[in-house]
Amino acid sequence: MAIIDALAGFVQRNPLTVLVILILAIGAPALLKGIALVILYFFMGLLILILVGALLLRWHMNKIRRQMEEQFGASGRTQGDYRQARDPYADHTRGREGEVRVHRTSGEPEKRVSKDVGDYIDFEEEKN
Repeated sequence: MAIIDALAGFVQRNPLTVLVILILAIGAPALLKGIALVILYFFMGLLILILVGALLLRWHMNKIRRQMEEQFGASGRTQGDYRQARDPYADHTRGREGEVRVHRTSGEPEKRVSKDVGDYIDFEEEKN
């Protein structure tokens, strides 16, 4: 019943198109068959293009996943292995629960530009 209602709605919204289709069906059935085949081939080609695109996307995502696994060395490691690979102080942090250790780093970062470079310019903002 829903299909009939949809077809009736299509006829009501597109009377000129339906009239042209009926004239072609009666007057030139071979031409209508050709138009129907073009539409069928178009939709089949679109469906095949979508399927091929989905397969290519899946293949590309798997390729990227494998590259990331190789880059980060994720194959066959446990969580402890990841922790040691990321944290250079992993052995030192394994202590009693609640124990806190502070590791000092070098003091000030070295300056890239000496103090003698550049001039100080004193300025005042003026409103126009």
